[in-house]
Amino acid sequence: MTKTASYRVLFQDVLSGIIHGELPAEKFSYVNTLNAPGSASITIALNPGIVRVNRQTIVTGGATAVYIERNGRFVWSGLMWDAQADFAAGTMELQCEGWLSYYRLRHYHATTAFTQVDQADIARSLLQHAGQYGDGSRLGMITYGLEKTGVKRDRTYKEAEHKSIGEAVEQLAAVINGFDFSFDTEWSDADLRTAFRIHFPTVGRARAVTLEQGRNCDIVAASVGGKSVVTHAFALGSGDGADQVWASAGSPSKIFPRLEAVESFSDIKEYSTLKAKAEERARIGAFPVVLPSIALYPDSSPGLDDFDLGDAMTIRGGYGLVPIDGMWRITELSVSVDESGTEQITLTAASREVFGGEPTG
Repeated sequence: MTKTASYRVLFQDVLSGIIHGELPAEKFSYVNTLNAPGSASITIALNPGIVRVNRQTIVTGGATAVYIERNGRFVWSGLMWDAQADFAAGTMELQCEGWLSYYRLRHYHATTAFTQVDQADIARSLLQHAGQYGDGSRLGMITYGLEKTGVKRDRTYKEAEHKSIGEAVEQLAAVINGFDFSFDTEWSDADLRTAFRIHFPTVGRARAVTLEQGRNCDIVAASVGGKSVVTHAFALGSGDGADQVWASAGSPSKIFPRLEAVESFSDIKEYSTLKAKAEERARIGAFPVVLPSIALYPDSSPGLDDFDLGDAMTIRGGYGLVPIDGMWRITELSVSVDESGTEQITLTAASREVFGGEPTG
């Protein structure tokens, strides 16, 4: 797809909160992925000749936050981790990842037992621990929301395990009747605020739109993930040896040989929770997961403003051995913007059966 929109790429010092202004981006791309960090790549001149863009403000290692604004709405935000200098071309590519990448590198340094606590509150408590433990921890641009799901969980996190906070939130979200989450940026007067938001239920909104090959999109490819197939799943909980709690689920297949998945959840000590995890893994793995890649046509409907990550819509296309026809959920949005400001927008979708349930209206 080719389409023009109005973009700005802003950057900010993480610890001080100082917003330095707009980056002189020559070209850039960004990817939003459901319940994952996502990424962005921004190319600037190696010698930009702009006072605010210098070695003290363009700092990798998570010291610089980057925000991509499209038509007045923020569509991506996160941290600059790496950079690649091309001396021959005179450019530098800034390599960024979404906010979850930071929490994957922070750990839970306490022993806490959550008993029948709303899963949204557990997730927030984990993230807030990262903002309270140790010098340099508080990121003033992050807020944590107040959403509830009505689903209560038991979880125990032990100081001795020093569990990755990002990983813990991802695992909590991925259970049956779990949640989706995102980090959404908005202006708050002259400041930028990024809110951790819980979206429940997870199956996404049903959009009354159709993406159809040759009419408003090209379904350029599709992956068929056979390694996702599982006939028997094992979920390992807390404890060691004979004291470890674990559960299994699955049954022999008439099509596939025995294929096993073993996943560890050291924070879970309840058999019923582990059983549910094993059952869900076996359900999702019953058949290969088909993930079509869809390029939107320019100036067609729906466009990028007509849906959000996680929404479900009808998609039709493909042919032969890989037909695409039914309700699919958008799991990834990838946008590339070239030097002329032209957009190329690609979606990745997963069948609704992967997520279970029905999309909300």
